[in-house]
Amino acid sequence: MDDRKLATLLLEHHAYNVVGHIRPDGDCVGSQLAIFNILKAKNIKCNIIKNDNYGSVLSQFLNGYTTVDDTQCNQTLPLICVDCSDFQRVGMNIRKKYNKPYLNIDHHISNDKFANHNIIDSSASSTAQVIAEALLHENVDFDKKTAEVLYLGIMTDSNRFAYDTTTLSTIRIVEALVAKGIHVSEIFQKVYERDTLQKYLLLERFLRNLTVFQEGRCCTSFITEKDFMETKAEPFDTEGFVNYTRQINGVMVGAFLEFHGTCVKCSLRSKNATLRMDLLAKKFGGGGHPAAAGFNIESNDPIFYSKFKSALAEHVRNILES
Repeated sequence: MDDRKLATLLLEHHAYNVVGHIRPDGDCVGSQLAIFNILKAKNIKCNIIKNDNYGSVLSQFLNGYTTVDDTQCNQTLPLICVDCSDFQRVGMNIRKKYNKPYLNIDHHISNDKFANHNIIDSSASSTAQVIAEALLHENVDFDKKTAEVLYLGIMTDSNRFAYDTTTLSTIRIVEALVAKGIHVSEIFQKVYERDTLQKYLLLERFLRNLTVFQEGRCCTSFITEKDFMETKAEPFDTEGFVNYTRQINGVMVGAFLEFHGTCVKCSLRSKNATLRMDLLAKKFGGGGHPAAAGFNIESNDPIFYSKFKSALAEHVRNILES
């Protein structure tokens, strides 16, 4: 954690830009909106920087908010990064505008503290939990609207409170958010009960590509750019697909790869934090948590998927042997 309080850091300037990572998830968007609301309550201007497509599910939560395109944002304003394990995650357009962000709020164990001020708690379930905990600890009042987006971040990044990162602190924070009057069932329905036919068509192809190997300990699957085009699915439709790879009986580690031209996006999950998915992701330029990590890489290698599977099997074997 930073040696200065979040509330103090947010009062340093008269206006900010707040950005999350590309391919945003619920924690990323919830954290952005929470920071916006907190600053607005203090009469401090804040621009929500849109650096990628939010998708139809997350776009619901942006109703009433104004976003600024990452190519048009005012780069003279201090930049707040949320839910970014490293500065690369904000995308090329933002990196061109900023040498160093003002504030970095995150919960990834692989975070390299790339900002002037860094509030990092790798034991937290989510960046939203880091923000909520700071607000509660520092007695910063916030409204129901802010509580809703903080709950969005915690719920989605903890996989509906199923991961080991869901601690007593997480539950106590959720209790405080519920006390603000939020309706947890409504938030749940907005995120998890809006599936499209296109998503299920894409899921069918994903399941068809499942492969179990390394004596049943590893499972991988993939989706190609062609699959997205033919099913007319959108990027956010793959949210949660990686969990299928880990849920198979006997599997210890699961991976899901998306191939978009030369861009490869990989999500990694394990049933045990000792299998250190963050270290495997780091070998490919990524990062994350011990049990949940990922990477994005450019590759023209036609057998990248095969090579990755070998690297995954070797990583698991080496850790189990040690």
